[in-house]
Amino acid sequence: MSQEQTNGLSQLQKLQALQAQNKAKAKTSSMVKLENVVGVYLGTEPTEHFPKLLDSNGNKLQEEKNGRKVDKRSETPDGWTYTFAEFSTCKTIKIVLSNRVNVQLMGAYKLSGLGYDIKSGNMYFIEKDTTIVNY
Repeated sequence: MSQEQTNGLSQLQKLQALQAQNKAKAKTSSMVKLENVVGVYLGTEPTEHFPKLLDSNGNKLQEEKNGRKVDKRSETPDGWTYTFAEFSTCKTIKIVLSNRVNVQLMGAYKLSGLGYDIKSGNMYFIEKDTTIVNY
């Protein structure tokens, strides 16, 4: 194998690695680690969480409902979505927990995990590696 072929292969491998890295980054680009966000439970009943379905490349699957495209969701729930209000800002915090938990009305909790800071919706949505502890 000539020097050019060796460099070409190594460059191709580098480009493939960069492509994989960029693809992984794109999937979680806006997902951030949210730690110890203090939320107050105001009594909203938790709802079952149905995760979005992904194709083999990690892209969201879509379906058409009422003439518009929406993300396709699993028919099997993977947990419960609890709603809190952030202390001092009243920003909505939605957190997906794998099991139902006993939260106290007007109780303060530290909420953590990977999720999104949705500024336009004035809310946090925490959905991966979630934890909840008393404040």
